Order: sequence, then structure tokens, then C-alpha cells
Amino acid sequence: MNSILLVDSETVVATALQDTLNQCGFEVELADSSKAAHEWLRREHFDLILVEFDLSPRPNGKAINELSKSVTGCWSGTGLIRELRAARVTTPILVHTVLEGELYETASLDAGADDYIVKKAPVSMLLSRLHAHLRRRERDLGLAAKAERRVAIGRFTLDRKARVLLADEKPIILAHREMKLLEKLASSPSRVFSPNEILDEVWGDHIRRSLPALSGLLRRLRQKMVKNGLPDPVENVRGRGFRLLESIRLNAKAPVR
Repeated sequence: MNSILLVDSETVVATALQDTLNQCGFEVELADSSKAAHEWLRREHFDLILVEFDLSPRPNGKAINELSKSVTGCWSGTGLIRELRAARVTTPILVHTVLEGELYETASLDAGADDYIVKKAPVSMLLSRLHAHLRRRERDLGLAAKAERRVAIGRFTLDRKARVLLADEKPIILAHREMKLLEKLASSPSRVFSPNEILDEVWGDHIRRSLPALSGLLRRLRQKMVKNGLPDPVENVRGRGFRLLESIRLNAKAPVR
């Protein structure tokens, strides 16, 4: 499991992002200041560091710094980045901030950040950038490439390792057999799979393998999707079996790393 140090003085927002990233298969620790970040880094190794540009104290959730302090002062995320790079920390550092504009992005990259992402960007974009930097880091360290873990299914993304379905930016936690079912259907989006083919893939020789068990699995997956305001991704083709819903399979893509 990849580890992330999230440095952000706005704890409510940071905690929400921590929960989302944990659901997506990351191990995330929080630091609310540059000092706290240094303390974490003295104790632990992290695969990636995510830093808010503005690290000013926030009484009642409101920033109290002036713009000049945000860019150059002690409450600036760029100050922390410069300190880490001066200490020869080579871990990928991404600025993840509410602040938009060339001034902030240029200051971040000049300080030594590897990327700049605004917080209003979709969760799927943030995850893609995180995984891209982690893959690049693995290549730089000469580590073996990890097995393919993500599959694009129309507007959905299935993360095999984390057992998460990212659907319209909502991370939906899947049970093991729910993931196996969607993975099987996504392997050939337009094909109708017979119940026995799905039972072979999802249950194998397990004692609980049965058509009622498959019906229960489909019902639980459907309820989970409806709860999140999403369509049931599985179409029942009468007398033949199951396949991805037409609106999904028409836009299905090849697997992605």
C-alpha cells in the first residue's frame, strides 16, 4: 500500500481527502503545519507528499495570512518544499491547493514541486496524477512495474487492488466478489456471459457457488449503485446471461495502469 503525507492546515478538508484516499487504497497521514510535516518525515518514510500552498493557521476555518506571506513567508507550502529539497528529500511532492493562477503554480514548481493540482479538479484526475508520479518514482528507483490494477469501464474506473469503483468521482467500496464480477464483464464489454461462466470466475469450486448466490450478489451491487445515485452496471439478457449495461459498454475502454 502506497503511503502519502498530506500537509494542510485546513483540517476539515484534509480529513475528508484523507478518508477518500484511504478508500482508494492509500495509507494517508496528516500534518497541519510545516513543523508537523518535518516531525512525520523524521519518523516515517512516505511514497508521496501532498502539500497545500497556503499553510497559514486557520482559526474558525479562515486563513489569516496576507498574499505576500502565502507566497514567500513561513506559512507557505513552497517554503516547506524548499526545505525538503534542500535536505535532499527526493520523494515526489505535489501541491494540492484551492489557489489558482500562474503565480502560485510557477512558485510551486520553482520551489521544487513535481506537480500542481487545484482542489476543484475531479477526484479521478487527482488519483491519475498520484499514480503517474508513483509509477515514475518506481521506474527511477529501478523497481519492477506493478501488475495492472486499474480498468476503465466507460465513465467508471475499477481499481483492482483497492477494490474501489470510481463512479462520477464517488469512490464506491466493492466486496471481493462484486469486483470479480465487474472485472469479468469488463474483460469483453459487448459479450453476454452465461451464469456458469460468471460462477466459474467469481466462486470457482466454492461450496456456496449457486444461482441464488449470484442473484444475491447482483442485488447487493444494484443496491449499492442506487444508494450512490448511479445506474445498475449489469444488464440481464433474458435466457442468455449478463453483460455490461449498453450505455456503459459503448464507451468501455481498454485497461489502464
